[in-house]
Amino acid sequence: MDLLDILGPMRIFGEKNATVDLKINFIAPHNLNPVRSTQQVEITPHYTLDNAPKMDFFVIPGGMGARVYAEKKDVIKKIKARVEEATWCMSICTGAGILAKTGLVDGFNMTTNKAAFEWPVSLGPNVNWIKRARWVQDGKFVSSSGVSAGIDAALYILSEWTSFAHADVIATKIEYSWHTDANDDPFADKYPYTRG
Repeated sequence: MDLLDILGPMRIFGEKNATVDLKINFIAPHNLNPVRSTQQVEITPHYTLDNAPKMDFFVIPGGMGARVYAEKKDVIKKIKARVEEATWCMSICTGAGILAKTGLVDGFNMTTNKAAFEWPVSLGPNVNWIKRARWVQDGKFVSSSGVSAGIDAALYILSEWTSFAHADVIATKIEYSWHTDANDDPFADKYPYTRG
């Protein structure tokens, strides 16, 4: 995983005054061994996909590890079951490829990291991929563009759960310049696949 993919949004949802009743659990595919992020920081999971409690909100981060797990049918099957039981599901960066691989977002609008856009698209040919978007909501699914866009999407979700004003207070508290317009995507033009 990419460290900011997971910890950026958790900074928003775990904020003391976020006023949402949310318990954050880190879940690993197979065991409770510490997981090393691409940035060499370890996170210890609380549960595996097999023994985690039911979750109303399921988050799929990206990173180079997503490419490995996209090819593991047993893991995708377990993730699919978790996504189906959730009320909300968020993918960050190339985590969109994992979500696409489940088949649950066929026909839905999604976005992903602009620098790696082609890889998730290859896993979800029946998804309506939006090339210019900081994040996209379609039904219970919210997908974000690359890495820091997960913070924008998390603030958007928090605004839906509470209010725009409340999410804006959180953004101000952490001194984050929130892209409140999902179509404000300054990175789409930087890469050939999403340009134009």
